[in-house]
Amino acid sequence: MRARRARIDRFEALLLAAFAAVSCWVLAIDLYQVVVEGRVWTGTDGFFITDQMQYLAWIQSASHHVLVSNMFVLRGTPADYFQPAIVISGALVALGIPAWLALLLWKPVAVLATVLGIRAYVHRSVADTPPRRAALALGLFYGSFTVLYGSVGVIGDMFPGFLTWGYPFGLIALGATLYALVLYDRARTAARLRYAPALLGALSSLLHPWQGETLLLIVVASELVWLRREGWQRRRVELAAVTLAATALPLLYYLVLGKADPSWRLAREASRHAFPLWSIAVVLLPLLPFAVLGCRGRAAGFWQTSVRMFPLACLVIYAFSASGASATPLHAFQGITVPLGVLAVQGVAGIRWTRLRHRRLLGAGALALATIPATAYELHLAPQYMGPQTQNANFIQRDERAALDYLQDEREPGGVLSRAYLGLTVPAKTGRKTFIGDCLWSNPDCPRRSQLTNQLFNGQLRPWVARRFVRQSGARFVLADCSTQPRLDGELLPLAATIHRFGCASVYEVSAPTAPAGALAELPPHAAAVRTTWR
Repeated sequence: MRARRARIDRFEALLLAAFAAVSCWVLAIDLYQVVVEGRVWTGTDGFFITDQMQYLAWIQSASHHVLVSNMFVLRGTPADYFQPAIVISGALVALGIPAWLALLLWKPVAVLATVLGIRAYVHRSVADTPPRRAALALGLFYGSFTVLYGSVGVIGDMFPGFLTWGYPFGLIALGATLYALVLYDRARTAARLRYAPALLGALSSLLHPWQGETLLLIVVASELVWLRREGWQRRRVELAAVTLAATALPLLYYLVLGKADPSWRLAREASRHAFPLWSIAVVLLPLLPFAVLGCRGRAAGFWQTSVRMFPLACLVIYAFSASGASATPLHAFQGITVPLGVLAVQGVAGIRWTRLRHRRLLGAGALALATIPATAYELHLAPQYMGPQTQNANFIQRDERAALDYLQDEREPGGVLSRAYLGLTVPAKTGRKTFIGDCLWSNPDCPRRSQLTNQLFNGQLRPWVARRFVRQSGARFVLADCSTQPRLDGELLPLAATIHRFGCASVYEVSAPTAPAGALAELPPHAAAVRTTWR
């Protein structure tokens, strides 16, 4: 029985192939634009370029320092962020591999981790083959429509296929969490102290803290339930203590990082937002009635208790993230459809369907409705987001690529001042810091930074104001993209040591650059108000 369960059957292999195909959809769109349309691709692999360029900037920073610093500001920032996958990618970049490829190599790892993690979780939960296959399909492909900010759509964080498009670390963390739960239950059942759940818990917390927090809550809540039933057992207490300590240690590190590093503190404040819980409830509504049926009666063992605790843990993490103590509450629901799918299948199995004709056909139809429409919608929507768009650096002009290549090859150190459109790509493509890019990290006062840079490159600043702004930015290079009108020669010639033309793009090298100064370079508490006025 154990050998047979370890072997992937044809249906599971088909699901793995389908999930892998979905994961490559955006990449296929990008390659089509490059091969057929002849466009210049910056290496993005997801809907939201800011997240992609953030990861690539981390990889570039890790290639120099191992630990990561903030590359979206020109002031000095500490290199204090450790993330194991980023460190490995940084090492690959140091060996000569492009940063975008070093990130893309995590896609197959994420796909395998997700499929095998969900499969292990489902096998631990469901014994019979047909319901087990249904639960696996729901875990991988469940999706439902909801109303989001006035429009009908699918919530990406709750759809694993969407997460394969540029979010490999979150998926690997989800797979690690599921495997940690399975191995923890096995060790607990055998009354043995095992370190694999602890290591997987630590990995999950480092890669994506929300998954580590979820694992922590599931274990604590489930153990408290069974402590009342079974009493104190030394081996199980040791297993719980080691697992919880290893999972919590990276979370403590993130807590300290958010307090000690101003860049992380500002990024956390910038990423705080509210996300309507009712929109999430609408997504889960088709599963919830059946999942409630699956919770009837007393849990038969620790594992069944942990399955029931999983959705509750997600809800607690969501409330915590939305409270202001943390941020990005939607991340808390990544993976929630896995336990809900298991409970829904168990709930359906508990209903007597013997008198219902064509029940297998009806079940297959319901499963298709729960998985195919949302998947098809996301595949249809992807080209609209990923196709070439104005001021979206998924694809850039050839002259702009030539300017970025020059900055990458130039040996003279120094940061870059450019419009946010290209500034977002500067750390990823050149390994240099930028004055404006991702508004999670280009702080303080990212909107004001963006406004001033746009005014500079649109020729809306008086020459002396433009020169003062460039001086106070601390930039060594000014990168003008192809939409810059008019040329900045009149404003920047008194500052420029050299000017390099690349068709419609230009790079101005500032003579004797200074350290960043002025209100936009300050850190809290002085950055609360920007005192300099630009006219």
